[in-house]
Amino acid sequence: MKNNWQTKKIGQAILEDKESKIQQWQTEINEILKDVEDLLYSNYQAEELEKIIKSNIFVQRNIGTFWEHYKLNLTYFLVSKIWHQIDEDSDSLSLINLLNDLKYNYSLVTKGWWLAQSNLLTAETFEEKFGNISLDPNIVDQDIQDLKQATNEIKNMRHKRIAHTDKNRELYSEISHTKIINAIDQIEKLVIKYFLLLTQSGRNGLTPIPDDWLLAFTKEWISNEK
Repeated sequence: MKNNWQTKKIGQAILEDKESKIQQWQTEINEILKDVEDLLYSNYQAEELEKIIKSNIFVQRNIGTFWEHYKLNLTYFLVSKIWHQIDEDSDSLSLINLLNDLKYNYSLVTKGWWLAQSNLLTAETFEEKFGNISLDPNIVDQDIQDLKQATNEIKNMRHKRIAHTDKNRELYSEISHTKIINAIDQIEKLVIKYFLLLTQSGRNGLTPIPDDWLLAFTKEWISNEK
């Protein structure tokens, strides 16, 4: 029979393992958040640039191949950034790997632990978003399935057109911008949700506050002066 000292040591080891695992998740969600912020900001800039083009007839008439090339490269960039979050390779730091880890270690994240992190948190919020006594693995699993569904075509395009060119060319090389935006929205929603779970910090959105980069488009770029 274990004495009180041994029982205490075992309990301390379990607690330390739990804290270490949660700290690992907190580090991961912060890194994931930064990568998704970059994804969202790049898409935001492209949308703002398109507004400039559409509002200027002269630019529309003369931007030609530059805009088409820009959009193609943007698509490849966004697809690659989305892939970062759905890559299930064991060495990959990705949203889907984090969710899978949470799903199989759900019991470490309890409502009691979550509430103890801040007096601004409520049991109702935890129960509504995450589960009853602890994180519900079924909720996490549904989020994983929703993420896979939203990114399935993007995953295929990445494999067949960006990582390499598929010889049979059965996969059409273009993908609708709407599907890319839907995937980005799903990723943003899940990162906000699990950032709240792991860091107890709420976010309304992940697009960084823009600087004054649009000011550059109010001045002539090319001068005819010699």
